[in-house]
Amino acid sequence: LPLQSPRTPHCHPTAEDNSDDDDIPVAGFKRGRDEENIEESEPSNPFPDPTARVRPSDYLRAQCPLCFGGEFPRSHTDYERPDDDHTLSPDTIVCIDACFTQKRNRQARDLPRTHPRTVFIPEQDAEAMERYVDFIRSKKIPAKKRTNTEGPDHFEGSLRVPKSVLDGCEAGFTAADSRREKASTQFFDDTALMALLCRHDVVLFIANMRSAGEKQHYVMVLVETLFQHLPLPYRMGLLYDIGCQTEHSCIKWGFLDRYIERLTFGISVFHAFGHQWVCQIIYHPCKRIGFGLSDGEGCEHFWHSISRLIAYLWVCGVGQSILLLAQYTNNTPV
Repeated sequence: LPLQSPRTPHCHPTAEDNSDDDDIPVAGFKRGRDEENIEESEPSNPFPDPTARVRPSDYLRAQCPLCFGGEFPRSHTDYERPDDDHTLSPDTIVCIDACFTQKRNRQARDLPRTHPRTVFIPEQDAEAMERYVDFIRSKKIPAKKRTNTEGPDHFEGSLRVPKSVLDGCEAGFTAADSRREKASTQFFDDTALMALLCRHDVVLFIANMRSAGEKQHYVMVLVETLFQHLPLPYRMGLLYDIGCQTEHSCIKWGFLDRYIERLTFGISVFHAFGHQWVCQIIYHPCKRIGFGLSDGEGCEHFWHSISRLIAYLWVCGVGQSILLLAQYTNNTPV
């Protein structure tokens, strides 16, 4: 596998994926200029439209050949029932979770040290996505209008769970409240890690979190990065502790609108029983077509495997910590 460039690790298509590096837009925001003043335009999605490809990128196929190798499109014959609509079955199932024990004390930053096959999302991509998400939410106007809004309770957009149920799930989970502090930004520079793993517990991407709470833009930047490596018709199943709230935000504010028809949201098994009964019926992985026995708890296995590094990572520099974790994920199976 060719070594990836330390400048842009895995976030955009590479030359081996039949794309020209010169044609790849750099993640960031567009700026409007005139002769008299310089003015920042409205933030847009920092990720370009995915490159047309016939199969997943070389990076994904090297990370997990079982998920991303083989022929495409899939036949779906392994897990579909005769009465199932195979178009609803995901081609790949991934899970996302955050770990707030993987912190780093606030201190002077050391020189960046990038592993040639790093799994970390560039910090500037996460910051750009944060500005984009905050801008969309600040407009106070949902991207799509509500439907079936009769009475105090209603369904928003294409959601199959009423708003009252979603509100109950949001109140019951700290991860759904991005304003709730899980780690102090006064004492910690990096407050947590958020990882995206495939169903075989292989680490695909990691985002270094710097916020006090589990903010939603980290989920968005991980999913956007993954779709940059996938063919256009590729369908994906996403298991997350608060998958219902993530889909709600995507429908309400238009996040991930380029992929929403190809995304099937679910809730990881360990947290599913803490959700409202109606939410469990819709989002439990055993109720989702094509999810099989995937439980979405691969991230928990990963956090346990790197728990021995907690004490050292708290006091080492950011460059050293990212290099060590990238080396660990590339050499040690979960």
